[in-house]
Amino acid sequence: MRKFIFMVILFTMLFGVNAYGAVDTNALNNAMLEKINELRSSLGAQPLRIDSSLITVANLRSEEASEAWSHTRPNGEQGVVLIPGNKWKGENLSNVTETDDVAKASEVMFGNLVASPTHYDNMVFDEFTCIGISSFVEGGKITVAYMFSS
Repeated sequence: MRKFIFMVILFTMLFGVNAYGAVDTNALNNAMLEKINELRSSLGAQPLRIDSSLITVANLRSEEASEAWSHTRPNGEQGVVLIPGNKWKGENLSNVTETDDVAKASEVMFGNLVASPTHYDNMVFDEFTCIGISSFVEGGKITVAYMFSS
């Protein structure tokens, strides 16, 4: 049994997926953060740092958006109202058909975000200093929420 567990862990580390064929959401979130920070760097903006409170918000928003694709929450409020404090706030959402290929999923979603002027603006806005990213997998799709703040 230990050998099996070791092989699952090794497979996950090497290929960014788990042995059961589902996407490794941590690897996907990290890939998206890397792509966003590379874009920011190319424009002279500082990299975004992960913020645990924004991850908590992104966890909720990725699940909500997987059920109803909208920046409006089920209660009628905008998703950004969940970001605490008097700060700059932004939200991006993306989705892709479920795949176990982290590189492919991140390329498709990042390309779509870059092609959308408002999503692009959130990714490069120099007042944003923090981000929380969360991926939710259900019903054959991966839904990702990106919560930005200062």
